[in-house]
Amino acid sequence: MEEKRKLKLVLYAFAFLLIFGMIGYKFLLQVDWVDAFYMTVITISTVGFGEIGTTSNASEIFSVLMIFLGVGIVGYAFTTVVAMFVEGKIRDYWKGSKMDKKISALSDHYIICGSGETAEVIIDKFIDQRLDFVVITDNREDLDDYSHHDILVVEGHSTEESVLQHAGVEKAKGLIATLDVEVDNIVTVLTARNLNDTIYIIANAVTKSGSDKLLKVGADKTLSAVEISGKRMASLMTKPNIMSFLDVVTRVGDVELDLEEVYVKKDSYLENKNLIEAEIPRKTGLIVLAIKKIDDGTMLFNPPIDYTFKIGDVLIVLGREEQVDKLRHLGDETK
Repeated sequence: MEEKRKLKLVLYAFAFLLIFGMIGYKFLLQVDWVDAFYMTVITISTVGFGEIGTTSNASEIFSVLMIFLGVGIVGYAFTTVVAMFVEGKIRDYWKGSKMDKKISALSDHYIICGSGETAEVIIDKFIDQRLDFVVITDNREDLDDYSHHDILVVEGHSTEESVLQHAGVEKAKGLIATLDVEVDNIVTVLTARNLNDTIYIIANAVTKSGSDKLLKVGADKTLSAVEISGKRMASLMTKPNIMSFLDVVTRVGDVELDLEEVYVKKDSYLENKNLIEAEIPRKTGLIVLAIKKIDDGTMLFNPPIDYTFKIGDVLIVLGREEQVDKLRHLGDETK
């Protein structure tokens, strides 16, 4: 950030001034390093203590130069720090350091590249699901807004390798590229895939040809907001009853239903049970819409009641969040 660069500049300037002064006094006054350091400090601070060693015209001119440099650097440092305190920048810098530590400690998290309207929807959804994620943006206004709302954010462009590494791409579980420019999404996907060959990547396709390009450079899935909106509007016009039914299914009164994934894990309630034995609708109220089979990865829609679950199968269920949570913990009380 800009504040970080300013503080670094101040520190570098002070370090240069001390080293420059010590070397100068060391050889001009023929004193040891401790005396040279002492002379440098009393000169740039203009405290007026006694000088050490035998002075000469050269050492006196050097002292004048050091005084001018000291006054200039100290003046710049003072005004910079005061301005940062008044504007709250010191607090932001401290908060940014804490944020960097939190980001470096993440693993199996998600990275959202961009901060447009699409990214805003994803961020809200991830917050609701309490997922760990990092946003990458070069939009200063969005950067400040996210940081003030305790959203982990990295300043920069996701097309740069160093920025993706700062966001922890090597340890991330998934990445979503929502940039408005097609080529930026392509470069982001390509760079992320080179840094992590197992990360799951979803990218926004701005144009029709963009989807193929994104898949070729490493995206696992692509979506086009324009295409999705267009298809939905066409369906609303030509199949209004079906779309109305889908809207009712996913929202009943004030209760919102959602599609969720439930994995069959070892020693879980679902292991080696079939749909009849599991009694999912009776015990949880969920509707099992499909099962993704671990054997071949195929999706089994409207699964038969005698299908036996295997470890690694994924159930696609429709219901409320608390119902899904109940299914995931069925049988825990008997363990």
